[in-house]
Order: sequence, then C-alpha cells, then structure tokens
Amino acid sequence: MKRAWRVLTPMFILLFVIEFSNFTIAQDYGDDDSTPPAPPPAQDKCNGIFVSYDFISRHKIYPLLKNAEKQAWAFNSTATIINTGSYELKAWKIYVGFQHKEILVAANGGVLVNGEDFPAEVGTNGTYFSGSQQTDLKTSISTGGDLTQIQAIIQISGTQFGIKPSVTPMPKTIRLVNDGFKCPSPTKKSKN
Repeated sequence: MKRAWRVLTPMFILLFVIEFSNFTIAQDYGDDDSTPPAPPPAQDKCNGIFVSYDFISRHKIYPLLKNAEKQAWAFNSTATIINTGSYELKAWKIYVGFQHKEILVAANGGVLVNGEDFPAEVGTNGTYFSGSQQTDLKTSISTGGDLTQIQAIIQISGTQFGIKPSVTPMPKTIRLVNDGFKCPSPTKKSKN
C-alpha cells in the first residue's frame, strides 16, 4: 500500500498543476514579416490613379462536364485601385469588363454600383464597383504613404464559364470611371 502512494502522489501533483495553471505552449518562428509585396512595375510609372486586376485562382466545380463552354469554374481575383497622385480621389468607381459569363458571389472591399445583390450575373456587360468601407482614397503625401488610406482592394469571388484549362481568364478591360482623370489603356501581363 505504501508503494502505491509513492507512484500515485507524483501523478496527483502533475494533474493538480495542469488543472489549476494557465499556460500556453507556442513557438514563434519570427517570420511575421509585415513588409507588403512589391508593387507591379507599371505602378511606379503611374502619376495619378493606378487600377489593376489580378487573377488568383480557379477550380472546376460541379457539375463536371466535358464541354468546356458549359463547364463552371469557381474563381478568385482582386481588383486594386491606388492613388499615386497628388489629389485625393473622392467616391472612386471602377469598371471591370467581365467576359466569361461570370456570376459574382462576393466582392469584399467593394460594392456593386447598381445596388444589385449577390449572386450577380455580370459576365456579358461587366460591372461597376465602388468602395464599401473606403470610398475616398487620400494621397500618399497627406498620409505619409499609408497604403490603408491610399488604396482599396476588392477581393472578388464567383463562377465563370467557357474557359479552357490552359487559358488565364481576364476581363476585356478595367478602368477608372471618375471624371477628371485620364488613364492609359490597360495592358495584360500574362502568358495566355
């Protein structure tokens, strides 16, 4: 009996310590580098408002079909607008010329200008976005270069159709709609 207590006593102490102590086991790898990614080279040449569209990913969704024209793909992309000029951009608005029968299911960081709810069919005529939380873009000069005040990012997700797997689906065009700004025609930086 004496021997059993010798074995059980350390277990009771260990259980007591675990039960009544608050501790956290964690590892810090020190890779919380908050340096933002480098801007596209074209942005450095812009002296006004820079608008970009980046296709991120897509994957087939059900029903799985052999006919590429009817196959549905879930996609994710971003549209970014950044004020690189010396004048504040009030109530920004951009046009994205979708062309692959897109159905938008979410646009975090932006709203559809026509007030349409999601899901929204935009794939034949494109659509207009404006800011949801950030409607005005201040200048880098007045904010000390604070990207959270001079840029807006719209995270777009939805469904698109009629695209072969080897093609990167991009809109026909993207442009700033606000009056008083002249922007060059968009260029496509992709292999396809």
